Amino acid sequence: MALLRRSAAVALPALLALAAACSGAQTPAMALKEAVEDYTRSMRWGFVEKAGSHIPDNLRAAWIRQRRIAQSIVTIHEYDIRAVEHVVGTEKARVIVLAVWSRPSDPVTHQEMLAQEWRYRDRNWWMITQYPIQADGPGQAPLKPTDAL
Repeated sequence: MALLRRSAAVALPALLALAAACSGAQTPAMALKEAVEDYTRSMRWGFVEKAGSHIPDNLRAAWIRQRRIAQSIVTIHEYDIRAVEHVVGTEKARVIVLAVWSRPSDPVTHQEMLAQEWRYRDRNWWMITQYPIQADGPGQAPLKPTDAL
C-alpha cells in the first residue's frame, strides 16, 4: 500500500504537467515565438491589420494607418527573423528582422536591418517599437566583400 501511495505521489506531478501541456497552456517563451512569427509573416504578406494585433491598443490605429500608406508605395520582398534575444523569465525581448523592399517604379531592392522591442503584458507579447540598425554593429567598420577572401 505504501508503495502505491509513493508511486502516486511521484506520478501525480508528471501527470499534471502533461495535462497542462496538452491543454494548450503556453509559456511566455512559446507565446513570444508564436507572436513574432505571426507578426513577421503578416508583415511579409501585407496583412497589416493582422500584424496590428501585436501592437498595443493605444498605438494600433495610428500604426495601421501609417503602414497602409507606406505599403502602398513599396513592395516587401522579404521580412525575415534574424535573431530573437530573450532571457527566459523576463518580460522583454529584442527581435532582429531583415527587410528587403523596393518601389514599384524602381527595380532596385533595398535591405534594412530592424530591431524590434517586444514586451510581455497581460499574457500577450506586444511589439512596442521598431528602429533601423546597422548589421555591422556599433563601432565596427563596414565589411567589404574582400574581407571574406
